Formats: sequence, structure tokens, C-alpha cells
Amino acid sequence: MTHPEMRLNKKQKQLLHKMSARRLKNEPLAHILGHKEFYGLDFKVTRHTLIPRPETELLVEEIIKLRPKNSTIIDVGTGSGNIIISLCKNIKNKNNYYGIDISEKALRVAKYNTRKHGVDKKIIFIKGDLLKPFILNSKFEIRNFIIVANLPYLSNKIYNSAKPDVKNFEPKIALSGGDNGLDYYKKLFKQIKTLKENCFMFHVLCYMEISPEQKLKLEKMVQKYFPGSKLAFQKDLARKWRIASFSI
Repeated sequence: MTHPEMRLNKKQKQLLHKMSARRLKNEPLAHILGHKEFYGLDFKVTRHTLIPRPETELLVEEIIKLRPKNSTIIDVGTGSGNIIISLCKNIKNKNNYYGIDISEKALRVAKYNTRKHGVDKKIIFIKGDLLKPFILNSKFEIRNFIIVANLPYLSNKIYNSAKPDVKNFEPKIALSGGDNGLDYYKKLFKQIKTLKENCFMFHVLCYMEISPEQKLKLEKMVQKYFPGSKLAFQKDLARKWRIASFSI
């Protein structure tokens, strides 16, 4: 419709029919095309990674506003690497960048994307269960620590009612967060507390993407593990609570 003067050749028509057939089966367009735009950058995505969402750009924006310097920034559950790569590309100050994921296949995609965007020498990817690599390895001693977490946060109820292009094609491990959707955040908080008690770090900022209905439950959880910590929430463009942050 946008280019009526164009005529497809036989090979292009066959490709179009194949792609259309896949989309009619609810396969996400990002999987069919093999890439997705996020924060002005193009990222390779596969069925082993979560497809980047526009609302997650708010998470990136909030950290860029901090203008961190000489900090260690860790993207927990990095997936395609879209968050940590976007941060590395847009923050001018010198920082240490890490991406952690439990999926080896997801890490391969993330590493490909760092090479694609020319930051493969600036970001270290580690296979591990949330912050466990930092707990187990004393060489990761940290002073200023920024944790970025877009962990699986869909409750069982919301996940089970998700659209077919989400539930049937994107990895469940990147979406489902248990009964109330906060299982992984609870685990993350326990690990942060362990690091703090072991004196591996002196200052921690944690930024998280959440589901809007989790606001009150998350507040109680943060106060349980980090009494007196400063907790803040931001709404996305749809005016729904989307980003939570606290410092200890």
C-alpha cells in the first residue's frame, strides 16, 4: 500500500506467503523478522529471549537520568541484552557493565547484539541465577552498585490468560513469576541482602519493572527485607505503575 509501484518477484512472493502463514498461527512478528527495535537500537531476538517491550524503555530512561559514574551496573535476567546495551550506548561516563542470565541460549543472543552495536568489549555476560555469581565470587567486590531487573513478573493468572503470541512463543521462564508474579523479585531481594551482609557493597540502587497491581505487595516486600529503604514508583505512558526503585 505504501509502495504501489513495486512488484514482487517469485522468491519474494513465496517468502511473503511463508511469513503470513506464520503470523496467522500467532507467531510474533519479531520472531518472524528476527529482530525488534528498542530505545532506538535494533536487536536480534529469538524464541529463547523475551521480546523487548516499549514500556521497558522507561527503565532505561530512569537510569540514564542518574548519569552514573564509576558504578557497576548489572542487568539481571538480561535476555537479548537490550537493556544493558542501551545503557552502555547512552551513558557517557565510565562504568562497569554486566549482564546475567540463566539461559546459555539467551546469552548467545545478547553477545551477538553487543558485537552488532560495538560494545562487546564493554559488557561482560555471565551465566548464573540472578546475583549468585557475585555472591560466589569474591573478585566482584563493589562500591557503587546499580541493579536493573526486568524479571519474570506475570502472575499465574495473568500468564494463563495471556495472548497466544505471548504464551505459545515466548519463553515461560522469562514471563511467569509464580502465584503473585513476585517469586523472582523475592529471590533477588534475598540475594541483595546476602551481598549487603557480606559487605561486598556499600551503596545499592535497584530498579525493577513490575506489573501495576503489584505495587502494594512490592512495597511490603521491600520493607520486609530492607527496612527504612527509600522506595519510589513511576508510571508508564499508559499511566500504569511500571517502574519501582529503592536504595540501601
